[in-house]
Amino acid sequence: MKVLLVNPLTNEKGMLNITTNLGLGYIATSLRKNGFGVDIWDGVKKGMSKKGLHERLRRLDYDVAGFQVYTYSIPYALEALRLVKSLNPGIITVIGGAHPSGDPEAALNDLKEADYGFRGEGEIGLPKLLKKLNGEESDCRFEDIPNLIWRENGGIRCNPLQPIEDLDALGMPSWDLINPNDYPNAPIGAVAKNFPLSTISTTRGCPYSCTFCANNLTMGKKVRGRSAASVLEEMEFLYNNYGVREFQIIDDTFTSKRDLAIAVCKGIIERGLKVSISFPNGVRLKTLDEELLKLLEKAGTYSLGLGIESGSEKTLKTMKKAQTLQEVREKVNLIHRCTRIRMTGFFIIGYPGEDREDILKSIRLSKELPIHRSQVTIFLPVPGSEMYRKLKKEGKLDHVDFRDITFHNIVYVPENLTLRQLKMLRMRAYLEFYLRPRIILGMLSEIQSWEHLKFILRRVGKVFSLNI
Repeated sequence: MKVLLVNPLTNEKGMLNITTNLGLGYIATSLRKNGFGVDIWDGVKKGMSKKGLHERLRRLDYDVAGFQVYTYSIPYALEALRLVKSLNPGIITVIGGAHPSGDPEAALNDLKEADYGFRGEGEIGLPKLLKKLNGEESDCRFEDIPNLIWRENGGIRCNPLQPIEDLDALGMPSWDLINPNDYPNAPIGAVAKNFPLSTISTTRGCPYSCTFCANNLTMGKKVRGRSAASVLEEMEFLYNNYGVREFQIIDDTFTSKRDLAIAVCKGIIERGLKVSISFPNGVRLKTLDEELLKLLEKAGTYSLGLGIESGSEKTLKTMKKAQTLQEVREKVNLIHRCTRIRMTGFFIIGYPGEDREDILKSIRLSKELPIHRSQVTIFLPVPGSEMYRKLKKEGKLDHVDFRDITFHNIVYVPENLTLRQLKMLRMRAYLEFYLRPRIILGMLSEIQSWEHLKFILRRVGKVFSLNI
């Protein structure tokens, strides 16, 4: 059987945060190990287009088409699935990714042309499913396939989430199919020091219970780490074979695995890898101390994302963030005092229960802290998150179009605010933070190329494009 893995999103409408597709890369490796032929069509690569995807699908020289689906990519996935089935009703169609993980039943209901789906990790389950359908494992039951979603007797069934324990056994992503040089210079968070860059993953899972996040439905709550040897081998491979000079470590909890973090940093130093390192998805503040921070910097770390989230203690409690404002101030000042690492503070405004004063507290905190960038997003009811389930139960999401869920759209407004107020507060948050000489000069110093500048301006345009 031959498989085409597809990310149906394209960069035609000015997408942000375009990076190497580790998810499809890992799936491809697993399928190859099990004897399947695999291609990847990732729509955000350079030169890709919706027309190009349609032309690729019309060739139909595949037995299986697998689609990576985010909530906001449902219309694109639906269009591609319908095209595939119209051309060859017998092709096996499978969906996976964040949306099926967060709301499995809704995903299969929304995408009726999908035959099967997977929640969470699919590296073990997908090859097992395809072998069953191909007659190689006829005694295997659907119930035996990890993380499978399927239809049965008019309903939808979901197997329990089974996180993969041995991450080293997965091997590296199929880098020949997701060559870092095929992607635009559009890094996560807009910040980069060197190109080419590549994302890399060293751990999976998150032990925390933030009510705005659904990541533990994808990767589970138990933190599982690769071995330092495995991580360093992959870094050297990318460094030598693809010229990668910056790694964006996209873990949610890299510094929570302290021994792994230390071993990776020491390995980079000992191997003499001249690379820059950033953590665009953020690190947990309470896991940081002076020894670890200095080692991170010595290994090449120049940028950290910090999940500050709010300047309101009330909101932090609602978020179940498990951190206080005092801890935030102490850790941010520690980073500033003992390193030259630049920091991005992540803030969420418009959280359920918030009022204008709560948001003003966040704006004030962003200016008080010695951070270099501020990323302000308006709360999104991410399918599968605790807050999503709460709002759904209360009937407050009945009119939300989840196809519009992106970090630049507003799909939910707290009862104590109006849509106009929320837009104005977000604009105020950005203007008050960035219109300061220290911040402006720092941002100008980070621009690496004309392509990088255009990408940054596109992000700025997204922020201020909403009608007031």
